[in-house]
Amino acid sequence: MNHIRRLLQERDEALATIRAARKQLTDLQHYLTSDKFQGPDNDYVHVRTDILPKIMGIFFTLIDGHS
Repeated sequence: MNHIRRLLQERDEALATIRAARKQLTDLQHYLTSDKFQGPDNDYVHVRTDILPKIMGIFFTLIDGHS
């Protein structure tokens, strides 16, 4: 594979990783604005068991380049 093709492939892979992370962030945003958290008694999340695993999934997507 020549140099230009390799660079194009690396670019495409990086863009795919960014798209995957953006989708995960959008999903998290929709989750946090869902009916589950509406109302005065429901405006909370469990950080350790609910939000941190989702954030770590996004983090690993960006590091590993996988969705």
